[in-house]
Amino acid sequence: MSWWQLVPAVLCTVAIVFLPGYLIVRSWAVTGVVAVGTAAPVSIGLVAVAAVLGPMIGVQWNVLLVVVPAVLIAVIGLVLRGLAPKALITGSGTARSAGSRWTLLVYAGALLIPAVMLARGLILMIGSPENFSQTYDNIFHLNALRYILDSGSGSTLTLGGMYSNGTDPSTYPAAWHDLVSLVVQVSGTSIPASINAVTLVVGALVWPISCIFLVTRVTGVRPVPTLFAGALSAVFGAFPYLMVTFGVLYPFFLSLALLPAAIALVAMSVGVGPLGGTPRWLAALILMGVVVPGVALAHPSTVLALLVFAVPIFVVGIVRYRRTLSTGRAIAVRYWALIALLLGYLSAVVLLWIKIRPSESASAWDPTQRISQAIGQVLAAGVMQQGPTWVVFLLTLVAIGLVMRRLISAWVLGTYLIGAGLFVVVSAFRESEVRDFLTGVWYNDSYRLAGQLPVVTVALCAISATWLFTRSQDVLSSRISWLSWMRPARQATPAISAVAFVAAIVLAVAGQYSSVNYEIAHGRKTYQINDNSYVLSTPERALVERLDEQVPPGATIIGNPWTGTSLAYALADRRTLTPHVGNSVPRDVLTVMNGLDEMATNPRICSIVQRLNSYYVLHFEGRQVHDKGKHYDGLESLSTNPGLTRIDHEGSTAELYKVTGC
Repeated sequence: MSWWQLVPAVLCTVAIVFLPGYLIVRSWAVTGVVAVGTAAPVSIGLVAVAAVLGPMIGVQWNVLLVVVPAVLIAVIGLVLRGLAPKALITGSGTARSAGSRWTLLVYAGALLIPAVMLARGLILMIGSPENFSQTYDNIFHLNALRYILDSGSGSTLTLGGMYSNGTDPSTYPAAWHDLVSLVVQVSGTSIPASINAVTLVVGALVWPISCIFLVTRVTGVRPVPTLFAGALSAVFGAFPYLMVTFGVLYPFFLSLALLPAAIALVAMSVGVGPLGGTPRWLAALILMGVVVPGVALAHPSTVLALLVFAVPIFVVGIVRYRRTLSTGRAIAVRYWALIALLLGYLSAVVLLWIKIRPSESASAWDPTQRISQAIGQVLAAGVMQQGPTWVVFLLTLVAIGLVMRRLISAWVLGTYLIGAGLFVVVSAFRESEVRDFLTGVWYNDSYRLAGQLPVVTVALCAISATWLFTRSQDVLSSRISWLSWMRPARQATPAISAVAFVAAIVLAVAGQYSSVNYEIAHGRKTYQINDNSYVLSTPERALVERLDEQVPPGATIIGNPWTGTSLAYALADRRTLTPHVGNSVPRDVLTVMNGLDEMATNPRICSIVQRLNSYYVLHFEGRQVHDKGKHYDGLESLSTNPGLTRIDHEGSTAELYKVTGC
């Protein structure tokens, strides 16, 4: 399969990710950058919530569960616009739709630059549309997608039941899985190819749009900062690349792509960011009604990050509100009531911080470096082993100067310091109760908090780049007579916007060195399929993909999950006794795997094989996940077991046996 052949699946993904949300917000009179910036978060929130509600109303998971609610919510908005049009628009709304053709071209360019750069990088990293991340977590993700398609339920409340084939349902954040499963259903593309289509759309479209939306809540909707925001969203190796190589952390990847837009909506709701004609109550409704549930159902830890990043926004909002108040007892009461609400909010955040976190045993990641190293990595946006991104380093140094001159919004600086501080703590502080309290929400995992850093860095760097550009305009236009047309003005001219467009391209290209290029090269190894792949080698995958020719649909396959046999479920739609390597193996399954060579003398083995309908054994000699070296006694001598007959093989390392001794 070529990348051109993946285009229909990509277009299908774009439609699912953007159209429902855009239909809804436009029907509710939201326009411009706000409408574009909220389209994907609203769509994904709707997808995730609909997947939870589907089983409750007895409807199997399909695209109509998204389309019908989207139309109904849009109709409600249209009715409200007819009954109370002034309620859905602020006083500044009359001018918000104004804009010349060249302005629209500038904004299209602001998205085109990162879309091209990020799509190129992701395609180079993945290699082929049918490749999949050969990592530990991806065994679960691939099989969970097949489980949703088989069970007809994409609910977060039950997805963990894949381990028990639905008999013991448990929660697992399913927004990403819901989205990919819809792409599989609608486009008819394979699971690996659909994953890659979603990765391209989320990484190359959702993420830069989200970043642009956030920056416009700081600078206003202006061509120059919008161009730089788009370009700078493509210069971080930590996102999106690291999140789709390490782990692989697809649910966290999706939630982080939505986080800048969620922060932007918080700023609008509080009143510290431009509203663009959208009332604050409507921004708050979009945030709390759809976006926060969507982020939570993608990955709960990102909602906790949002709660913390919102604190500087609330503080700045209260300070600004206080400055607008006159003296008087009633005014003082109102002000202190807001302070009390903030304290209550902080208390609630602390309570959630304590309650919503993984177990201590799952949060045993160690610090990886010294504090000075961690600070240097934050400044240079070259986390872990990536190496510095010099463009970001330069812009961060400029930002430090701007902070000293009070030219950067306090809430932007606050969110940056929180994100940077969390990374320094998790990657450099010694193991302690303080470290566990602050970063245990993210499993004490440095990689997750490294992936979160670009969310808080991109706005800071976009402000710095805009200041440098404006300063350069001023200097050049005042010193070189024939460059007088570059003199800064309230509205950027087409010529200045064209120069900014070229500067943005230079920023994006220069920003590929070195963290981005490092992560692309490193990530390519995890997607390669060869004779020494981490999960499935070339012969192993070839055998798996023709299992449906030998194994009947209702059968369940026996195999060592650490060798990659679990992926028979995702890739061939044939269940295995062990759908993942991360869960405890049931007692009966363990009995079979350790005692299959005793079937002639132990009648219990055949009894379990018959009950589980497990008459097929998949054996891979290749590399094990994490080079685990995990073995089961009953699967060690398959070729000499008289109760087994080999019915297929690929080379000498991938074999399929049938149980004929029971």
